[in-house]
Amino acid sequence: MSAQPGIEILNLINAIERRTTARMQRLLREAGVGLAAMEARTLRFVARHPGCTQSDIVRASGRDKAQIARIIKVLRERDFIAPPAGGGRRPQPLALTATGTAIHSRAESLRADTARELVAGLGPDERSQLEALLGRLSPLESVDQD
Repeated sequence: MSAQPGIEILNLINAIERRTTARMQRLLREAGVGLAAMEARTLRFVARHPGCTQSDIVRASGRDKAQIARIIKVLRERDFIAPPAGGGRRPQPLALTATGTAIHSRAESLRADTARELVAGLGPDERSQLEALLGRLSPLESVDQD
């Protein structure tokens, strides 16, 4: 156990995040979903926030504008999100297409499987307690990981 408060908890959280991200990437690849991890996160954000803009995704993800612009371009080219209506420089609302909805649904099913496996060794009370404790951790900055 480290003498620095919270360092072991941070190490565990980082290890869990790395393992679950790697697992999700493998499952997405094996299922032929064809999404990279950040593409799946972006698609999830648009699904959960219909009408959001690229700027909303940048703010929520903490990623840089250029990276999100590239991801949105790829998702639009693959017909997963609706191209902006109209044009101009105003922020354009984003929404899933029928294809995007189907892909998102498949990716979320794999995500749910991974989540169930992650907490399989915990009882219902332990899961509730863990969720409550994690919810009380003080984030370094406000980033919505939808």
